[in-house]
Amino acid sequence: MAGFVGPLSQLDRAVTVLLVSRSDRYDRLPAAVTAARVAFGPDVDVRAVGYVADASPVGEPVRGVPWVLREPVDGIGSAINAGVSSGVGRVLLVVDSTVGVTDQDLQVLAAAGTDRVAQARVWTADGGRRHGARLLRPGALPWTDDGTAGAGSGDPGAPDAAAPVDASVAAAVDRARLADGIRTVPVFAADQPVLAVPGSALVPAPCLPDERMTLTAWSRAVADRTGHAAVVTWAVERSAEAGRTVDGAVVDAFAGWRDRRPDPRGFAVTAGPPLPPWGARPVAPTPRSQSDGDELSWSLKIAAPAGSDGDGWGDVHFAAELAGALERLGQRVRIDRRDAHVLDDDAADDVTLVIRGLDRVPPNPASVNLLWVISHPDDVTDTELRSFDVTFAAGPVWAAAAGVRSGVPVRTLLQATDPAVFHTGARSTSSADADRVVFVGSTRGAARPVVSDAVALGADLRVHGPGWGPLVPAGALGEPSLSRAEVATAYSSARLVLNDHWPDMAAGGFVSNRVFDVLASGGVVVTDAVAGLAEVLDVPTLAVAGSRDELAVLLDPARPWPSAAARAVVAERIAAEHSFDARAGVLLEAARTERARLRR
Repeated sequence: MAGFVGPLSQLDRAVTVLLVSRSDRYDRLPAAVTAARVAFGPDVDVRAVGYVADASPVGEPVRGVPWVLREPVDGIGSAINAGVSSGVGRVLLVVDSTVGVTDQDLQVLAAAGTDRVAQARVWTADGGRRHGARLLRPGALPWTDDGTAGAGSGDPGAPDAAAPVDASVAAAVDRARLADGIRTVPVFAADQPVLAVPGSALVPAPCLPDERMTLTAWSRAVADRTGHAAVVTWAVERSAEAGRTVDGAVVDAFAGWRDRRPDPRGFAVTAGPPLPPWGARPVAPTPRSQSDGDELSWSLKIAAPAGSDGDGWGDVHFAAELAGALERLGQRVRIDRRDAHVLDDDAADDVTLVIRGLDRVPPNPASVNLLWVISHPDDVTDTELRSFDVTFAAGPVWAAAAGVRSGVPVRTLLQATDPAVFHTGARSTSSADADRVVFVGSTRGAARPVVSDAVALGADLRVHGPGWGPLVPAGALGEPSLSRAEVATAYSSARLVLNDHWPDMAAGGFVSNRVFDVLASGGVVVTDAVAGLAEVLDVPTLAVAGSRDELAVLLDPARPWPSAAARAVVAERIAAEHSFDARAGVLLEAARTERARLRR
């Protein structure tokens, strides 16, 4: 079941108790049914729905439980919707079978939820606390109070540092402290399945793969209808909880809160960079410097895998050269490959820069978040663009269209080169590439048109990179791999260098960094057509071959190209305008500006 249509029937009952249970935990439901009947009388409206989560096995329905459905539904959101579809009383209580509740717990929660969303404080078996969701940064994953007893939370109902971590003792301490006058604390939303909501304010629960976000999104929507803040109150124990699953649907859900205004009391939305890092696991907050010094801590996130499997990826060199440029500007930089996109110390990062290639990386609400789309633009969604503080793209055509489509500015920031590696001094007349047509790159698993066309035209070709043996003549085979310095020598020494683009990159105006590398080396580059290329790079050592016939003209050995002196002028211009140092300056300015804005 995905939801329900239209307003629900309002039953002439004070309370409806909906018990939900993962499909392999039905044995815990009879005790909850008994607690509900003791709390509200033997005729209480109590119901039960099972759900499958984390591929849980399906158990047999337990006798004596008032089942709404005999078969489990998919996820806790659907379980809530199925359970309320026939109507509810004035207050709806939702309790999962993993939460131990007494009749007193249910009575306190029902009283708190007559006109607002109310969640019980939850203590887990390992002493962790789940005391309601805080939206620490608009548009970021809501954060629950994930510490352990003794960590300190700022929640006036939480035990102090001397409190034991045993869940039953911690919950008892909470109940004792609150017994004289049941204290409530405002939160952004409820994120644990032990809550009460006014029946008249119900909306369908979203069906997301993440339990906490399902409950957070649902209870926040209900709270908005009530006009009152959601609260936490009382205290109960939970024996087990669901794992986290943060996929595209979950990101889309919390990205919808990007425009929420800060709560002046700090209970719901806190402006500025929060302490805990994003991610799908509890972590300990990391102390952060509040200085406005020039040195910031950067994390560059790239898609390359760790180890030798990723060492040859282009974004590894790209990130390393950008990191060097940022370090020359006085920054501290760490490069995180695919297996390190989430680290325990992410909260210490001042700036997270996602160099967007194959992987989508969620933003880090503990830092300023910059996105630089350098390849595979067709994989980038509007929601992803909206979730970053500042977005750049290396394709001006795509950037303009994406900005209009997504409603957020997407600034053009072209790819770049490192003049310390690629320069005219790399030329060598004794190089095996001297005065030949050169291509450097892998096969991508198939022949690349610019290379196969050059072979068909009989060009004096030399191809470097893995996998070319079956695809080019033996005399055209170069080295399976080259160092960066050797690549620079090949580019500078060649008569001309061939280049091509993925179709989506060409259509979006994404100019390959190979183009910048060749030009900075004083070489000549012949590339396929790229949208808007003439507007960003109008130099005499760059030519476009839109067909095999056009390529034949450009490959003719008799065709004149600019002199060495003219090439050096182009190289000097590229080094000044399109270096990683120039790009680093733009990124640093954006980070400082956004950091200042978030601190206001």
